[in-house]
Amino acid sequence: MNLKDNILAELLHSENRYLSGSQLAKKFNVSRTAIWKCIEQLKAEGCEIGAVTNRGYILLSMPDIFSSNYMETLLKDCQTKWNVQFLNEVDSTNTYAKRLASQGAPAGTVIVADKQTAGKGRLGKSFHSPSGGLYFSIILRPDLPLKDMMSVTACTAAAIHQALSDNHITAKIKWVNDLFLNGKKICGILSEGSFNAELLSMDFLVIGIGINIHPDPNLPEELKPIVTDIQTETGQILRRCDLIAQILKHLETLLDGLEKHTYLPIYTKNSCTLGHRVHVKAEHGECDALAVGFAEDAGLIVRLDDGTQEIIRTGTAQIID
Repeated sequence: MNLKDNILAELLHSENRYLSGSQLAKKFNVSRTAIWKCIEQLKAEGCEIGAVTNRGYILLSMPDIFSSNYMETLLKDCQTKWNVQFLNEVDSTNTYAKRLASQGAPAGTVIVADKQTAGKGRLGKSFHSPSGGLYFSIILRPDLPLKDMMSVTACTAAAIHQALSDNHITAKIKWVNDLFLNGKKICGILSEGSFNAELLSMDFLVIGIGINIHPDPNLPEELKPIVTDIQTETGQILRRCDLIAQILKHLETLLDGLEKHTYLPIYTKNSCTLGHRVHVKAEHGECDALAVGFAEDAGLIVRLDDGTQEIIRTGTAQIID
């Protein structure tokens, strides 16, 4: 790291204590003038830094920038060893993460990008990913039966819901992988993995998350009736590092209780699918049914018109009333 980044790291780790210019100069073996110049650079980049004579500097706030030092501070109390890597632009964070996972990247590796040029959604759809949104993928290596892998996606949706709730944002979860705010989509989740046919298990699972943070002036016309963003709906401007950290902390807790399905009450309580008639497209064909519940693995339980029930684990369920 250069001197400016080192100073930012010291301010982030100071836990709201003042750091004197002389302390910083001695630590990095530079002049106090060099420290002052770096402080001014940080201010120019949007950091709010207080300065008091005979006390020094204190970081009051920082802008929505990607900072490994800041992320490390936010995640310091986690049990999981999260390794968060930031990119300015990538074709797809999932594609990038899958490549790293196939090369042996450990569970807990997180790839974050400011922009995706070829973002991916479920069932081969594209995911609109302009600069300024929140796009990241998490590498997991869960020791679970294949039949329970859907529950990891649902667990992730519950973690995102909890993180948004921390910011007083009440979202709804649409089975199996979307979050909605005021009836429009703000978040999509895409789970992809590598299957070990010999062991009948997953080598790795990559969970991709895309969240619309700010308004997009170039949002395609066809998406405007169905897509929105957090700032438009709530007036809030969330910092992406903060939201990532909140999601990872909740995900860590919920994954720890995955075998006991501790995510399921959150997922069920905040569902916008249950209680509605849905048009189901699954392996066995298409039909209309009433969404009545979730199985322990997050499969959607539907009641058909003849009164029988089925569990849908693949495909889609579009709300029709």
